[in-house]
Amino acid sequence: MLLARPARSINPRRFGRGPVKDAGPAPTPAKISDDLKLFATTFAAGFVFVSVFFG
Repeated sequence: MLLARPARSINPRRFGRGPVKDAGPAPTPAKISDDLKLFATTFAAGFVFVSVFFG
């Protein structure tokens, strides 16, 4: 009788996942000023877009 898969097969829980890779060093955390600048830019762009859309 033949088994459905070889005795030394890959763990089925790893199906669809690539090989294990080293992620390297952790990224540095973002500064508060960077987050605030991103928020202000996004808010201003949204405000201008909505103003033009309604106008």
